Amino acid sequence: MLHNPLFSPAFFRQIRQKCDEAEWARLALQKLKEQAEARWKQPIDIPLLGGGWSHDYNCPDEGDRLVPIDRHHHRCPTCGRVWSGSPWDEVAVTHEHGYYSTGAKHMALLFGITGDERAASWAKRVLLFYAAHYEDYALHDRFGGTSRVGGKVMCQTLSESSWLLPIAQAYCILKLHGMLSAEEREAIEHNLLLRVVPLLDGNPMGISNWQSYHNAAKAWIAAATGREDLLDQAVEDPANGFRFQMEHSLSDDGFWYEGAWGYHFYTLTAQVQLVLAAQFMGVTLHEHGRFQSMFRSPLQCMFPDGTLPPVHDSVTVQVRHHAPLYEYASGFFGVGLEVIAASSRDSAEALLFGPADASGGRKEQAGSPALVELKKAGMIFMKQPASRQTAMIDYGMHGGYHGHRDKLSLLYYAGGHPWLSDAGMLPYGNAMHEAFFKQTAAHNTVTLGGRSQAEAEGRVVQAERMDNGWIRLETVTDEAYAGAVLRRLNVLTDKLLVDVFEVSCEQEQDVDWILHTKGLPVPVLRPSDDMAADGDPEFRIGSSDGYEYMEPVARWNPENGKFWCRTWAWDDAAFSGDRFEAYGLIPQGESEELMLATSPAMPSIGKHSTLIRRRRSVRSTRFITVLRACREGEGRLLVELADDRTIQLTFPDSSIELVTWE
Repeated sequence: MLHNPLFSPAFFRQIRQKCDEAEWARLALQKLKEQAEARWKQPIDIPLLGGGWSHDYNCPDEGDRLVPIDRHHHRCPTCGRVWSGSPWDEVAVTHEHGYYSTGAKHMALLFGITGDERAASWAKRVLLFYAAHYEDYALHDRFGGTSRVGGKVMCQTLSESSWLLPIAQAYCILKLHGMLSAEEREAIEHNLLLRVVPLLDGNPMGISNWQSYHNAAKAWIAAATGREDLLDQAVEDPANGFRFQMEHSLSDDGFWYEGAWGYHFYTLTAQVQLVLAAQFMGVTLHEHGRFQSMFRSPLQCMFPDGTLPPVHDSVTVQVRHHAPLYEYASGFFGVGLEVIAASSRDSAEALLFGPADASGGRKEQAGSPALVELKKAGMIFMKQPASRQTAMIDYGMHGGYHGHRDKLSLLYYAGGHPWLSDAGMLPYGNAMHEAFFKQTAAHNTVTLGGRSQAEAEGRVVQAERMDNGWIRLETVTDEAYAGAVLRRLNVLTDKLLVDVFEVSCEQEQDVDWILHTKGLPVPVLRPSDDMAADGDPEFRIGSSDGYEYMEPVARWNPENGKFWCRTWAWDDAAFSGDRFEAYGLIPQGESEELMLATSPAMPSIGKHSTLIRRRRSVRSTRFITVLRACREGEGRLLVELADDRTIQLTFPDSSIELVTWE
């Protein structure tokens, strides 16, 4: 909790005291000084061009984000190709504007902490440059037009707001500490800060992460100029403001409405900035319960390794990478101490808001088997803390623009790894993001007729912790395909996950059950069981809705009424002995074709290994699968159907367990 007004002399004295008491704080301050030294060595060269759309900054071939060489050359870290020209050059300009904006704030903070007037001078030069030239930047959007979503320094009101936040904070510090003349204050306030307000007012967004950034920018403009009416708009606007966002864009469980963890933290950053601006003006908002819940929900849902899965338009989110946000939360209302304790604590936010001692936050994950449900988003987590297993089903709302066609998709973490993961995303400027990553075939669920699901929603039928500590879950949707019902039943035991997927439809069609893993397929014991897909140059798994991106590796037809097993090894030499097994049961009277393929994954992963179970021309069918993480050499299970709703599992030590799924 702040004991002194934000950015006041007493506030910075408190930070200096923290640096005297804590080694981590001294190192964080040293990092700030080293960044300043690097900036002082370079001339200030702010571009007079407006920036481009950050999602265009990717390799068209690989989808990976580019690495800047200079303003006109951009290298793909995956294939090594160097790209030049539009749209990449414009995004490089965006990065430069961000560099100067963030730099102005950090230099102002360094001045506040150390009194080094060189830092204040650098920040002031940046502010005065933008004040002198803001009107020279042409209004533009990412398509080259002048629509209401466009910006001036940036190409969107969203990114204009994000750019402005540190600019306004730097101004507040310099103004408060007497480093600007009356003429300089007039120029910055009236030629820069207040000129942004009409841009934001002209693009109201309602329920939106954009509007959250608009609100935060407007709040800091209010703080910088003393305009209480602007703060009131940012907080109280009944169709756009902070309180509106808390009520309508946020679920009761604290998860952002877009259903993607990346966007949850992205928007939380804006909410924190608004709350800080209000704090600067003497208005307390951090006690708002729904605001605090945005920090709590990730901690309840994260996997045993501290990550959150790449559901919808998100990458895998490592919660400790958002430790700067939890520095604020732990300092103001005591949430997230365990996150900052596991982090490097070298951020500016740690210096500003974090407690001097976070050692009490080092906690081991423990507890009883549990179910955690995000009801509005429609995600439910089954957790077995003792065996470090977590399984998740995405059953709920589509998620709007950032949603994927992925109803009843299954994710599974076990044995120290996220063996079943979601597709995630590519930068939106890459065509493969829409063509593959958002399609049903990119997820661990089923497709009918080789087509993607409709934008659909499902529901939980049953979710319970059983007397023996196992967790049982049933989810269903009848919206994914016309005339079809998809029903998924799962049991998470203390050792493994049982997955039963039932499909019923009005007309006969092919049904695919799909699994994606980062693991590398282990060769089968009898190579003759596999028929190499490259032996048939005409063979294709599918031709549309994402299937065209799957590259066949092998296919085979397992014996009717028997079970089969496929094994993967974790794709990392340090964990080469870690294994993942999928056991499939084929009911009597049914047959299936199994296909092994590679499919696209986020560049940080490279490729997924994909397993497709295809049942041809069926009206109703049931896929029974047992999923287990183990170590190399442990021995296989024996999987048998005991009755219509129970399987018998015989383990390598001859112990037997019966698993009933309903």
